[in-house]
Amino acid sequence: MTVGAVVVALVGAGCDHVDDDVPPPPQASGPVIDTERGTATPYGTGAEQVWVLRPASGETRSIVVYLHGYGAYLPFAWHLRWMDHLLENGSIVLFPRYQPGLDDPFVLTPFDLAEGLRTGFDAIGYDGEPVVVAGFSLGAALAVIYAARAEEWDVPSPRSVYSIFPVDPVLVDIELDLSTVEETSVLLLVGENDEVVGQDGAREILKGLAALPPSLKQLRVIRTTDDLFADHEAPTVVDNPAVRETFWTPLDRLIEASRDG
Repeated sequence: MTVGAVVVALVGAGCDHVDDDVPPPPQASGPVIDTERGTATPYGTGAEQVWVLRPASGETRSIVVYLHGYGAYLPFAWHLRWMDHLLENGSIVLFPRYQPGLDDPFVLTPFDLAEGLRTGFDAIGYDGEPVVVAGFSLGAALAVIYAARAEEWDVPSPRSVYSIFPVDPVLVDIELDLSTVEETSVLLLVGENDEVVGQDGAREILKGLAALPPSLKQLRVIRTTDDLFADHEAPTVVDNPAVRETFWTPLDRLIEASRDG
């Protein structure tokens, strides 16, 4: 073998060694399921599972992390209409499970969420796309917790948080410190007739965000109209155009702003 060939062989071996140090992406833990606008693939198992919903075609322009309400840990109920809308508009959706069943305590969900997020971002080969996190009820509190703990969890920080009718975050993470949420826009929604979580959770979150500039945070009250009854279940009535306009449009705008930023 010539000297040049030896050098090439050694360089090639070195490259192979570097590649070996990079962990392979996680493997799907179940079959790929077709949706109207893309596919849904599970990764991981149990409470650490995450569903990755990918558009059927087109460029991925953003990542949306969607955090469900208590017990609604599959993306195939009312969520799917919304997920398909997001896929159609160029987002990959990560849908972490963070609950093994219907009796999982609130305080365990952040730990399982962290694992699901790491798996999800590894599965998509995250490459710096803007991230927006949206959540409903329990997931609305977890969305803020994710923003506060992203660095600690070693996952991408969201550029925006969309928190719909959040439970009191103290019930989920008693040591939560929201002072770590910086340069992140936060939109909180409460329902005028929400008798499940009320408005206390959102107002507690707003207090915790005292250091965040006013231009980056907003608390919005959703009022009952002839077309929409603003109770806790209002966001789930996705066949209602008024519901889609009220709850989907703000997320669309946050996503567009994240892409521009």
